[in-house]
Amino acid sequence: MTRNSLMAFSAAAAAVLFATALPVSTPALADSTTVARKCANAVCGSTKYYGGRVRISVSSKLSRTTHFNFKTNPGDQIELGVNSAGRGGYSFDREPGDGGTYSVQACDRGGIGARSTCSRWATFDWSSGAQESEDEQ
Repeated sequence: MTRNSLMAFSAAAAAVLFATALPVSTPALADSTTVARKCANAVCGSTKYYGGRVRISVSSKLSRTTHFNFKTNPGDQIELGVNSAGRGGYSFDREPGDGGTYSVQACDRGGIGARSTCSRWATFDWSSGAQESEDEQ
C-alpha cells in the first residue's frame, strides 16, 4: 500500500468510526401520551393521544353491558355502542398540552317500555400530553 492510499484509507476509517460514535437521535414521544386504565363503579377507562387525536376506550366489569352513557366535561351526553369485545370508544381532535375529564356509565338496555339499568357515573382523566415550554433567559 502506498503512503497516499494508506492515508486515504486511514481518513475513511476515521470518518466511519466518528460517524458510528455519534448518538442516533430518535423523535421525541411528546406527541404521544397514554393515561393508564383505571376502574371505578364497574366501569374502566383509558386514553391514548397520538396524531392529534384523543382516543378514549371504555369497558365494563358488569356481566351484561349493552351500551355506555358517555360525556366529556363539559359536553353533551351521548350513547356509545359496545363492540364484540365489550368495549366502547370515543375520539376527538385536540392540540398537545390539553387535558380534562370524561364520565361514563355502563348500562343494560331495558326491555320494551322498561328503562335501562346503569352503573353509577365514573369520571376519568384524559390528556393530550405536556405542552413543551421554552425557557426564558
